[in-house]
Amino acid sequence: MRLNHLDILEQVFREKWRGYSKQEVETFLHLVADDFKEMSEEIELLNKKLAYKEKTIKELSETKKEDASGDVQDALRQIEALKKQLEEKDRHIEELGKSTSGPVKVTPEMLKEKAKKVIQMARDQAEKATQKAEQELSSLHNDIQQLKLQKKNLLEVIKNTAKEHLDRLP
Repeated sequence: MRLNHLDILEQVFREKWRGYSKQEVETFLHLVADDFKEMSEEIELLNKKLAYKEKTIKELSETKKEDASGDVQDALRQIEALKKQLEEKDRHIEELGKSTSGPVKVTPEMLKEKAKKVIQMARDQAEKATQKAEQELSSLHNDIQQLKLQKKNLLEVIKNTAKEHLDRLP
């Protein structure tokens, strides 16, 4: 902005014979200066709000990334817990085999099936965590686009208002 409200207030015009009314010009300049001051303050306030929102979006984005990685870690913990449960069941089956008349055989095929189930459960949980993180990221991108559009519209309104005020000047 080339002028601020103080520039307008301090503007001095030479007196000429049969010129404009000095009082009217000064009154008008005071009105314009007040409007400029209000617009400048509003722009400053809006810039602060925008900066705050951008900071909040950045923090939320980082939090979402951390949450997503936390979901993956939770899935890995659950996989480890399932593995321990399988190991305990295998021990239990072996103990049952020893205590009964005939041994119960745990075949490699049974172990492979259990391992496949554990791996599939882990993949499913990891896929869910990934999808959730992608949805949250997409939501954040949409919010950012909306804020950018609001910023653009706000700047356009400010420019138009400033042009209107400048057009009113003699």
